[in-house]
Amino acid sequence: MKNKTLMEMGNRLKHIRKSKGYTQEQLAGLTGLSTKMISAAENGHKAMRPENIIKICDSLCITTDYLLYGESPNLNIMMESKEIKKLSPKQREALSKMIEDFLSAFEEQ
Repeated sequence: MKNKTLMEMGNRLKHIRKSKGYTQEQLAGLTGLSTKMISAAENGHKAMRPENIIKICDSLCITTDYLLYGESPNLNIMMESKEIKKLSPKQREALSKMIEDFLSAFEEQ
């Protein structure tokens, strides 16, 4: 029986990898990890070591909170807003991505 948390993380990893246009092989090349490890993580077969989670998140420009929990910490701070509470999970994810992209634009300068 597969671990639910690993499956959810794997689904998020696969979704973000594909949305950025990377194959498993390309992500493996960016991170220095094996394609087999990327595949096992995406399929929820194996837990990743913390240093590998960081490599993957850095390569995909996502937060570890997104990979582990599915939401941005910045969005969690804003959850007190009544309007944000009304958003669907998909809408919250999109908003979180916009916030992360906005903030990362200032970090690169």
